[in-house]
Amino acid sequence: MATNNPVNKIWLQKSYYEIAKRGSLDTTHPSFALIKKYGGRAKRILDLGCGEGTRLSLIKNGKAEKIGVDISITAIALAKKQYRGIKFVRVGDKLPFNDSYFDFVYSAFVLEHTRNSEQFIKEAVRVLAPEGILLLVAPNFGSPNRVSPNNRANRFVKILRGFGNDLAIIFRRNVESLTWQKVKPKLTYSEIDADTTVEPYLLTLIKFLRGLGVKNVKSSSLWNMEQGLSFSQLPFRPLGMIGLPPFNYWGPHLLFVGQKYA
Repeated sequence: MATNNPVNKIWLQKSYYEIAKRGSLDTTHPSFALIKKYGGRAKRILDLGCGEGTRLSLIKNGKAEKIGVDISITAIALAKKQYRGIKFVRVGDKLPFNDSYFDFVYSAFVLEHTRNSEQFIKEAVRVLAPEGILLLVAPNFGSPNRVSPNNRANRFVKILRGFGNDLAIIFRRNVESLTWQKVKPKLTYSEIDADTTVEPYLLTLIKFLRGLGVKNVKSSSLWNMEQGLSFSQLPFRPLGMIGLPPFNYWGPHLLFVGQKYA
């Protein structure tokens, strides 16, 4: 792990994982019920970017082999100390597991912190067994109407360009690569998602995964979780709530559940 990278310095801070643990204990997010559902009946579970391990520990399945991986030394040390019945492994870009080993792979609020999103996703698919379930959830920062805390782009310009890009790909079966905007993480964790390195987007994620042989079982940008009615979102929310493309992909979070083709 390259500790001279500013984002990795944040990941070395114990206080960072104390904040992350509070997020993991929030069982109100729609993704939590799905993680419990699929994790509860899986034989081998992989948590990609497990942090300090709390979310994985909440899956009640005593018969399953549960493994959490993370690139942070601090995270893995905390996880091992707190949850001794679960295997935690520090990893790099390549996962140390055989092809098709897990029948449930998930990643919760990690995509936005990845250095190579395509590699991260391809590795998740590689270790997933045929007919296995892949679940990904993250902020939908790459949506045309949204930005991460680290992006200072002109919002109006982003909406216009993003809408045009959506129209160009929405009817395509898949895309060969992700075009997610990379951003520079802050030096200190001054606010939630200050360590964001890339801006994920639900529409391109669906298309990219289809090209990797993962069919879309359930996906949503979770417009119902929009907090407040900001002026910037007011024109799009009604259109998204009724499912009108591409606005149905413009909600605050991306939630994807897919199944790998046999």
